[in-house]
Amino acid sequence: ANGGGAGGGSRRERRRSRRADGGDGGRTMESSRHSDHGDEDFHADPDPVDVMRMFVLSQDALRGTRIDHTVSSGWPHRPPLFEGKRSNHELKEMCRTGIPPALRCAVWVTSIVRASHPQQPREISDEYGTLGKVRAVDAAWSEVLKRTFPDPSDEEQAYVPDYGLRREQLDSLLSGADHGGDPIPERGMKSLTRVLCAINHMHNVEYAPLVPDVAAVLLNCMPEGYAYAALREMVGDASRYLPVDKVDHYSVCRTFADVMKKLYPKTAMEMEENGSLSPRGLDPIFRRFFTTLLRYEHVLRIMDIYAVEGSKVIFRVGVALIAMWKTALKTMQIKDASMWWSRIRDFAHSSTFDFEELVRKAYAPVGSRLRKRIVFPRRRTINRMVRFNEDWAAEHMSVPRADGPAKPMGFVQGEVELKLARPAVVRSMLAGWLPPAYAQSTKLELLYSTDVHGRSLGAMYSKCSRTKRTITLLEVLDTGSIVGMYASHAWSPQLEVYGNGECFLFRAIPDPKVFKWKPLAPGSFDDDDNEALNEQFQVCRKEFLSMGGNQDGSGGLRLNEHLTRGESATAMGFSNDPLAGHELPQFNIGLLEVYRLVREVDGKPVDGEDDPVWDLEGLDLQRRR
Repeated sequence: ANGGGAGGGSRRERRRSRRADGGDGGRTMESSRHSDHGDEDFHADPDPVDVMRMFVLSQDALRGTRIDHTVSSGWPHRPPLFEGKRSNHELKEMCRTGIPPALRCAVWVTSIVRASHPQQPREISDEYGTLGKVRAVDAAWSEVLKRTFPDPSDEEQAYVPDYGLRREQLDSLLSGADHGGDPIPERGMKSLTRVLCAINHMHNVEYAPLVPDVAAVLLNCMPEGYAYAALREMVGDASRYLPVDKVDHYSVCRTFADVMKKLYPKTAMEMEENGSLSPRGLDPIFRRFFTTLLRYEHVLRIMDIYAVEGSKVIFRVGVALIAMWKTALKTMQIKDASMWWSRIRDFAHSSTFDFEELVRKAYAPVGSRLRKRIVFPRRRTINRMVRFNEDWAAEHMSVPRADGPAKPMGFVQGEVELKLARPAVVRSMLAGWLPPAYAQSTKLELLYSTDVHGRSLGAMYSKCSRTKRTITLLEVLDTGSIVGMYASHAWSPQLEVYGNGECFLFRAIPDPKVFKWKPLAPGSFDDDDNEALNEQFQVCRKEFLSMGGNQDGSGGLRLNEHLTRGESATAMGFSNDPLAGHELPQFNIGLLEVYRLVREVDGKPVDGEDDPVWDLEGLDLQRRR
């Protein structure tokens, strides 16, 4: 198959494809630690195939079943998936109709990498779906396994992390009952264990209930290395894909309840009465990824859309699934959440269930001639609602509040001495302000200093443009105070505003105080100018960078091109004090430093951006030499 499907290209090209592909019509990568590709496989052909122009084909690493390698019309047989201004829209439309099983590995991993790194050229993410990246991904995965299981006995004694699933839920997943019905063979169980242990170890993720089922679904169509690559991007872009701490999980569930109340108020009231709209009541959707509700082929179809569009798909499909059967459900005497979802499962497994109708309903406006039609909330609106519900989530989880200051973050002492983050009070405040997933499990590593690397935005971007989750500290030369900001995404020049609600501004010295972003109170699903200004998280240009914005053009913190002058005003969304003081809306900058977060356990970056394990370009160059 040239690019993943029988019937693509000439007979000679198909023969080349099978040779480059390992000879089995689709297997491109061994699902154990080491690849079964030798260097001679790629160089024996005197007229070699350009592997960057061929898709990596899907393989079932969970059960080892053979995957159909035919590609339906409309799908390309060679990369890239789609080109042009409408490429992303076209890809979404195609994925909603279903991805050919042969192309699922390529489309899923490409879409997830592209969505998680919107600032990088599309060609880079597209390469993940080609045969040209197989060896690099395979080599990186082997290194991840060595770090996760430094001794063979570690892997032999490894168990599947629960990620917040209850024991009976995890047992049901591992039995295979919710993933195709048949028991998962020993080899597939080892693959699932390795991937889940690697995410837990490499990214310090402990509570993320969607991860186990999502990992199993990915492994149905991907080798281990690709499943890990996709999951690492998902947990690194939690606001787009899946919550990675308990507060976020509860907040997401609360937001789903709010959406249901807005779209189907009477049905939402019934669900509240029987408990199926509570965080625990929503387990079939937000813990089990529909695996206990739908046929497995339909779960794979949801993954087709989810990989491209992210968590809003879970909202859309969840609401549509309930809406399809709400009239019938009203006639039944339903006492609790278990009975509610059991009835929906019966409907979804019946001969009358139409998955295509479910997809159409998920993307259609809600309402009729007798009722005002309501458009489903956009992603930014859902994210805003999730942030708004965080206080509710923390309160209903009974999260213990620390009475005293947090333990100071550690730091990496490299060749360049860090200065602004050295005082323990600064590192203690940062530990208390960071998102829960990173607060007590990371330490600081200096990326950029004006004293060493040059005083300009260009110099700063050259050091920071690949690193998410950075902390910028700067000295206000006029007063000696230290202020700064935490950025959720990499500082890299963009035409559009980006980042998310994790961003915050702060004053570290004197009188430490943090200014977290808060959304406007949710009322309408529509966006307006005030909401756009309220969500001006990161603005990054060659001439300046800023966080937070206002109608008059001022911001929460704005730095000039030469990093010599700063401005700070109260910004919408952050409601911050002017960081340098009310009397200093503009100020001179002394030392400026940018730090990234690295894990306490092994000193590796939390997002892996600069980790040589995932420098696939570098791995490719080494192998060519």
